[in-house]
Amino acid sequence: MKILGSMLQRVLLSVGAALLMFTPQRVAGQFPAAPGTGPGLAETIEAIDSARITTRILYITAHPDDESGAALTYLARGLHADVALLSLTRGEGGQNDLGPEQAPQLGLIRTQELLAATRGYGVKLYFTRAKDFGFSKTPEETEKVWGDQVLEDMVRVIRSFRPNVVINGWGGVHSGHGHHQAAGLLTPRAVQLAADPAFKLQGVASEQQDLGPWGDRKPVLVLDLDRSEKPQGYFLPLDEISPLYGKSWREIGLDGFANHRTQGITGFLGSPFLRRPIALKREDGGELDPALLAVPLGPLDEDFEVGNMGVDPLMRAVSTALVAARDAALKLDWKAAADSLVVAGKKMDEVPQPSVSSQMPAPVVSLARSLRRKREKIDRALVLVAGVRLDATADRSEIVIGESFSVRTDARHRDGIAGDFRKPSLLLPAEWSVTKEEPEAGGAFRSTISAAKNPQDTARVSDMVLPEPPPLVIASQEVAINGYAFTVTSPVTSVHATSTRVDRVTPRVVPAYTLAVEPKQAIEIVARQRKPFDVLLHVHSYATQSGQVRIGLTVPKGWRTGASVPLKFDAAGDRYARVTVTPPLKLAAGKYRISAYAERAADRSRNTKAERFTTSLEPLPTLPTQFWSEPARCTVHAFAVSVPQNLRVGYVNAESERGPDALKMLGIHVEQLDAAALNFGDLSKYNTIVVGVRAYELRPELPGANQRLLDYVSKGGTLVVQYQREFAWDKFKYAPYPALISPPLPPAKEGAAQTPRPLPRITDENSPVKFLKPNDPLLNRPNKITQDDFNGWVQERGLYFWTQFDSKYTPLLAMNDPGEPELNGGLVYTRYGKGTYIYTGLAFFRQLPEGVPGAYRLFVNLLSASRAK
Repeated sequence: MKILGSMLQRVLLSVGAALLMFTPQRVAGQFPAAPGTGPGLAETIEAIDSARITTRILYITAHPDDESGAALTYLARGLHADVALLSLTRGEGGQNDLGPEQAPQLGLIRTQELLAATRGYGVKLYFTRAKDFGFSKTPEETEKVWGDQVLEDMVRVIRSFRPNVVINGWGGVHSGHGHHQAAGLLTPRAVQLAADPAFKLQGVASEQQDLGPWGDRKPVLVLDLDRSEKPQGYFLPLDEISPLYGKSWREIGLDGFANHRTQGITGFLGSPFLRRPIALKREDGGELDPALLAVPLGPLDEDFEVGNMGVDPLMRAVSTALVAARDAALKLDWKAAADSLVVAGKKMDEVPQPSVSSQMPAPVVSLARSLRRKREKIDRALVLVAGVRLDATADRSEIVIGESFSVRTDARHRDGIAGDFRKPSLLLPAEWSVTKEEPEAGGAFRSTISAAKNPQDTARVSDMVLPEPPPLVIASQEVAINGYAFTVTSPVTSVHATSTRVDRVTPRVVPAYTLAVEPKQAIEIVARQRKPFDVLLHVHSYATQSGQVRIGLTVPKGWRTGASVPLKFDAAGDRYARVTVTPPLKLAAGKYRISAYAERAADRSRNTKAERFTTSLEPLPTLPTQFWSEPARCTVHAFAVSVPQNLRVGYVNAESERGPDALKMLGIHVEQLDAAALNFGDLSKYNTIVVGVRAYELRPELPGANQRLLDYVSKGGTLVVQYQREFAWDKFKYAPYPALISPPLPPAKEGAAQTPRPLPRITDENSPVKFLKPNDPLLNRPNKITQDDFNGWVQERGLYFWTQFDSKYTPLLAMNDPGEPELNGGLVYTRYGKGTYIYTGLAFFRQLPEGVPGAYRLFVNLLSASRAK
């Protein structure tokens, strides 16, 4: 049996659920710092200006990279409104230009990309638990898959953030991606439900306290964002130059938008679409007053006040003090700036601030909330002006329950700012405690913390809408300047340094022992003789104390495994074990799981219980600061497939596809072709060459080598070209005869421009498949392909089919999404010279890593075309 060495098993969970599994780490430094993310002068001025504006704006869209970074940047950094972005999904259904991660793993990376982007825009970030299940053609399908949970999460975010304005990023869009259309339809419904007292949210009472109805007293203004070629409404001045950064709001936004690297965004930053004018228009058809996007300080509580919206004398005094603070900061007169901010803060303190409770009248609750928000903005500006910094660094980022770790805390502030800067403290999870404290040079101190219980066992529903879980440990310092008290907080982080970069990550709780299984997947061909095979186990100890475990495997009924292996650890580190597995002689087709474990005996002297560890915890290849957690196991796929002996395949990989590893599990000899092999290597030694998905777009040497590939076909070879994108294919002539992906333009209506048809794809993975040439060798040799071979496919049938092609090509299959005409360009071939040229848009790149038997059988037929003649 051949094994797959690097395949990551897809965990069939939504990204929201996946967050519960592994608790991703907060990362600073993983992505380039964007303007406006530091403690400099520009950020300080922005913080002061933001304290003078009361407007809160929530921008809602479907995926990471859907947002207009330019619009968000202008609203947040230009108008100084409090802005948040709500992405309904984490984008796990997209493609990955950087590495092999797909599905929830990709969602992790895209979450970090969007978080980095929003730091550049200057906005907060929220998500829902909606699953990105790939391209959808209708909002009805999308809402069916998403269910009611997405609306509940949207309402939760609206009631929590309490926006005055909601921007519907896909409002009025009724074509294209079903996720986009659904986001546009769900947004106004969520706004309505957020205002309905009868709509209840799930969660414990403590989470509900500040999530009362919003929009019931004063309606939320819903705006559509118009990014069409001829937008209508109020045009945002995106190309004005920021007086603080010396770049336009659009340029600053594009700097942040460039973080969407897995989606290849950097190659599209010059697109005319990103340079279009953008307009906002009211969904109710009324005229938009631009002043509503940046309302200055007015009443004590602008949220509850309906009639008189004039400026309260106290708020006028606060605004005057903030203007003085801004002027002083621009002169670098930090003491005067701090004094003015203290005046503003003290004015706010003149209004009594009762603690919020369920028995409190609504006007009092609203006033308390409004004053708290204003005070938080003043405090944030004061922290920057006073240069208060808390550096709290843990000695490690992986924490084992029952052990201790240390945190070094160092507090600093700007010279010339007098005040009472108290000793910082650490805010710890329940049942964690500081057991020792020691002073260090320069006024810093080191705290030893005992981690007694896992605080991450139960996640709060409210945390699911956050990009990352709250930090485990927070450093806090009480400060008083001229009698005005405020609190400074900072998450405790740990430093990860390599020879090329430094990252700060927040500590996370991990198992004492984790296991990495090799292989993660394997294939048993049911007709072949069974042979024992080895499972290799990489065991990592995060425990700092010495310990001993026994490593073993749990196998299905009828399978046999070798004895468990004892391993001893002196401290944190790595050990390796090998255990032999023997399948039964008679093996039925199916999926079999071999689970690994590390067993630790009880130790009374250390007060540890007997425990079995079964988790794999490994860094993502594209984003090593993020760990992926899944059960430590090997999945064996057993099915019938005929594979010609001595089949040699050359593979032109472009997207870190896992296809080559999948084929090796069948015993096929696969070599990945680099630029030198494509241009100068002996291609005749391969029975078949496979061009991977998007290779003509992502492998710059491939177009120049295309004629060599056609010559290889003409001399008797087989070339299998997987899906390419239309802009990288249609204007070139890579195929031996004419073939296009883009469908023909429909006839234009009188007085209107021609509207392109949607690109060809089949999003329903269960779409019926029609055999156009059932007796064709490619559907019969060496494997007889039947309808059963299209069962169990995942996410989609295929994408970027050919829609127009020469009569010299033979289409083999036809399929369609519900209510749509058949497409026959998903699997097409022609004889060219002595060989065979094949184009397929079928999603083999998704099916093979999932172990779909029919996909393997059909793909082997394509690889065997030169032998099937």
